[in-house]
Amino acid sequence: MSANSEMQIRRTTASRPVGSTSHLSPSGASSHSSTGNHKRKADSLLYSDIAVRLNENSLEQCRTSVSALSGCVAGIIGLTSYKGFLFYAFSMILLSFLIFAFIRREHRKFFTSLNHVFVNGFFNGLLTYVLFWTFLYGIVHVY
Repeated sequence: MSANSEMQIRRTTASRPVGSTSHLSPSGASSHSSTGNHKRKADSLLYSDIAVRLNENSLEQCRTSVSALSGCVAGIIGLTSYKGFLFYAFSMILLSFLIFAFIRREHRKFFTSLNHVFVNGFFNGLLTYVLFWTFLYGIVHVY
């Protein structure tokens, strides 16, 4: 596998407004018809697959760490039943908002979609959370 194949750039097209069409000019380049709308800066966004995967991996590590930490806290303070699961949901939502605030609404620089910050991986840390929650609950409150 060569270095060039590892550094391929994926091109995703931005959504076009309804009614706009794409025409090919005689030189073969694509141009948009202007119907009174302002021109877009870029017709497509470029992402490095390696950079996007690294960012998603870092986000997944943050979610796993927060799941373990919040499971420890839930076990130590003695949360049971639905209150423990609500605490997990609260901690994951808080983490998502903190990451969103940290990247300062420039999520397109780091992720292909805002769903990567808020939705993807939300339940991946649930088993880690339950493991630490029940382990520390048993150590602190049962024994």
